Amino acid sequence: MSTVTKELQNVEKKVEEGVVEAAKKTKEVFANVASHLPFANLSHNREKETFTVEIDLPGVKKEDISVNVEGNHLNVTAVRYLKEETKKEDYYLLESTYGKFARSFYLPDDIDRDSIDAEFKDGRLSVTFEKAPEKKRKEVSVK
Repeated sequence: MSTVTKELQNVEKKVEEGVVEAAKKTKEVFANVASHLPFANLSHNREKETFTVEIDLPGVKKEDISVNVEGNHLNVTAVRYLKEETKKEDYYLLESTYGKFARSFYLPDDIDRDSIDAEFKDGRLSVTFEKAPEKKRKEVSVK
């Protein structure tokens, strides 16, 4: 085997190892980001032509949640403040954390923006919206 062939194989091996390592790091970064995003579920009620997005926000207060529509996106942001305080006779410990969450959901053109309603209960935010009246299904009788 020639020297040039060996060098090319070494370069090829190093490039391949670099790609594998980059893929591992990218996977770790995305896993870290995903672990900080709140879970969300989307459901569709076909009879009422309504949609609901449910987002788990444990430890978040209602006043720290913002829901808005900008263009074709439903944006939900929330801030979580956690504070743990321990007072003992011989020591005092205060630990606090702060975290901001943001999720965006694409809204199709046929959604009635005026119908959007949000309710927060027991750590779960439910945002409900419906199709625009002219876009809803209509039964037509055959004469």
